[in-house]
Amino acid sequence: MALKLVLVGPRGTVFQSGQAKTILLDHLLEFIKRMAARGVRVALWSRHPTTITTSGSQPEAVETYLTRRSGVHVAYYRAAFGLLPDRQRSDSVAPILADAGVARHETILIGNEDTDLRAGVNNKLLLIRPEWYPTALEYGFAVHSFSELIQFCELFALRQHPIYWSIDHGGLRVRAMGPFSTIIPDFTDFGVDARSAAKQGGGEPRFWFLMVVSSLYFSGLMHEVDFICRFPGHNPTLPSAASKALDAVLSILGKCFNKTFLPDLIVRHVAAVKSQYLAAGVRTFRNHLNTLRLNAHPHRNEKPPTKAPVVLYGKRVLVVDDICTSGRSLDVARAYIEAAGGSAVLFSWLKTISASFSHMTVAPSLQPFEANVIATEPPHSSFAYNSHIIDHHAPSEISALLTAYKAWKWP
Repeated sequence: MALKLVLVGPRGTVFQSGQAKTILLDHLLEFIKRMAARGVRVALWSRHPTTITTSGSQPEAVETYLTRRSGVHVAYYRAAFGLLPDRQRSDSVAPILADAGVARHETILIGNEDTDLRAGVNNKLLLIRPEWYPTALEYGFAVHSFSELIQFCELFALRQHPIYWSIDHGGLRVRAMGPFSTIIPDFTDFGVDARSAAKQGGGEPRFWFLMVVSSLYFSGLMHEVDFICRFPGHNPTLPSAASKALDAVLSILGKCFNKTFLPDLIVRHVAAVKSQYLAAGVRTFRNHLNTLRLNAHPHRNEKPPTKAPVVLYGKRVLVVDDICTSGRSLDVARAYIEAAGGSAVLFSWLKTISASFSHMTVAPSLQPFEANVIATEPPHSSFAYNSHIIDHHAPSEISALLTAYKAWKWP
């Protein structure tokens, strides 16, 4: 479930034009040692053998140098040599994963060249792109220093509890990273921060975005879906403070795995009443059934909509939301996607502790790409909040990580 193997493309990461900066080598050695102390292996993956020559010494293979200096074995997987395929081939990482005894979603790739991009996409690996050697490459999640790289690996990639709350019932699949409450002391600090980041433009939005990325990748969810979309706010004229930034994150995430991000697949064509402003007894599915619809021509990543309509038949759509209250809005999104022939995985940052998840047992007949007028509230059932907690350790991990994130300093 957590990071176990880091594959490094040396060119553009440590070396540029055949040269390596001493400070980068020192930081890489520290990174290798810190990862080893946490049970994570670092290995080189490249088609081109590389040597290092230090003052008064003979040329030394870089993996030998790193092993000698760090005291930790650093493997070198030479692509397109022996039994290893070229890195850019689909599933060329499979022999490495088998050799290391790790799963795909327990592995990340660090690289900063076009060949790294293609290796990452074709092998469905999360790409972390170091920018201390600037390039025009835009794929992958950028880190500007080894401090940011170590921070991502130690705080986010090594999480042991990425999913807190879960429902699997027929076609209903719901996931949440943690609980939302501003009353329970153990949940208050991160709950307030998450709400501020999502709704008010405050808090630590980068923290929550990286939490989403790490949860989706290291839980394996990213390898199960075909499309990604963001759930819209309640008022189409007032987008949430974090929506544009989250769109950028989800677009990058989709590109890493060749999964198209459709930011406006689900649209709110008229404003709906926010669930938290309604008493539990008067919250309805109709509030969302009559204000949501699907967009037949959504944007695809940052590109304009295509003339051909989107085809959801037989596809699984990941729907990402910030804070889930009663779940009615997300369940309506699921119903619209199913009406278009697809299926949905519903994912939120946090799940409100005071509300059960409401699910339509029989969804009304919907024209998925049109505005619908549903006169009768559909029959529904509820999934109790406490009955679907799958990892009681997740809240304390989120709290500790947020504290560590705010205090982070390296070296």
